[in-house]
Amino acid sequence: MIHIKSNSIRQKLLNWLLILLIPTLFLGTISAYYLASYFANLAYDSGLFRSALALADEVEIKAGVMVVDLPDSALNLLEYDIDDDYRHYLILDPNHHIVLGDEQLALPKVLPAEGKSTFYDSVFENKKLRMIALNFPLADVGAKGSAIVVIGESTIKRDKMAEEIIAIMLIPQVILILLIIFLVSLGIKRGLISLDKLKNLISKRLPTDTRPLEELDAPEELQPLLHAMNELIVKEKSAVNERRHFLANAAHQLKTPLAGLKIQAEAALREDDLASIQHALKQISAGSDNLARLANQLLSLARAEPEAVAALAFVSVDLVRLIHDVTSSWVPKALDKNIDLGVKCELKELNVSANNVLLQELLNNLIDNAIRYNQVGAKVTVALDKVNDEAILSVQDNGVGIALLEQQKVFERFYRVLGTAENGCGLGLAIVQEIAHQHQARVLLEYSDMKKQTGTTVKVIFRLNEV
Repeated sequence: MIHIKSNSIRQKLLNWLLILLIPTLFLGTISAYYLASYFANLAYDSGLFRSALALADEVEIKAGVMVVDLPDSALNLLEYDIDDDYRHYLILDPNHHIVLGDEQLALPKVLPAEGKSTFYDSVFENKKLRMIALNFPLADVGAKGSAIVVIGESTIKRDKMAEEIIAIMLIPQVILILLIIFLVSLGIKRGLISLDKLKNLISKRLPTDTRPLEELDAPEELQPLLHAMNELIVKEKSAVNERRHFLANAAHQLKTPLAGLKIQAEAALREDDLASIQHALKQISAGSDNLARLANQLLSLARAEPEAVAALAFVSVDLVRLIHDVTSSWVPKALDKNIDLGVKCELKELNVSANNVLLQELLNNLIDNAIRYNQVGAKVTVALDKVNDEAILSVQDNGVGIALLEQQKVFERFYRVLGTAENGCGLGLAIVQEIAHQHQARVLLEYSDMKKQTGTTVKVIFRLNEV
């Protein structure tokens, strides 16, 4: 198949038209050739048959011997005509002995029956010949049996006629194809005006204009494209609104600790008592820690955004090794709060296609939440199980749990459950959900003890068939 590389829709349509028309022209040429050859042979075969009859009429029987009473002038006229064709002939008696003619002329593979004739092709003296073999009875000249008249004619006139017929047939076809290409090119140009109108409509829009594009008046072929663009506009509008809301919340969250740091710093500057100054500095230190944690979580959330994840490499990550490495790094923090932190996993290895850094961030946030928002003496368990074609990573605690009405809200950015004394910014589970989404994983939050409705278990479910 012909392949013409082009980035133009107009050019591609014309190229495909040529791809379809060129074989059509080729087939038309072959058909014209065979038709021309057929009709040329039909016309000249009729003349060749009459020449064979005329030569057969000159056969006589004299003294019991078959002779051809034909003057030299007639023989010369038979052998060469005014149209540059050459003829060769051969006459055989009933015993197939040569009476007259070129003995090297080829006979047909099967001689015709008495009173019949047959046409065939042959080569004689490096010339293509159209041959006729006529088997005629000798009863009319007073003899028994039949004689064979063979006449071969060169194909000069036939080929010339075939070429003329092909030219007559092909010239209109070529003109018609050129006319079709011109008209189709004109039609394509007119048909693509709708694309130019759409381009102008979009280019004139302001960045803040998020109205959907009109689909009803558009051509049927453009409606799916417009529908997809409108869906994209809706998604982009939602993403922009979400980012604006996020930035507003982030600004508010950053404003509060910064204001607190300034107040504590000013208070420390006004104090003369060393104990009061140290107290203010401790408050500044605690505020700085909260501010640093907020900044780190904002960075983590930014890394989990789809645009950032697209640039990260996904490799085969062993979840068994991951949970042991990450959990062990949180043991000192858990011991400081007298929390029993452990791992429950009977698997030796379980791989998923993931980004190792993002999965570490996901698990860090789950363990941090479990330690931070549980009381002294609580128990936190990091578990990993395989069920069918899914890997289930979970972090479970035996605390007071999260009320059903708030179990979905905690995944919203900056949302915090009321009544907790711990400092936080409400981004931990939002980061977990965003990272899980980038790994085509699901996040479930439920009670650890469903009957008592206590404790919190967060499960992240990965599909293993994508490893």
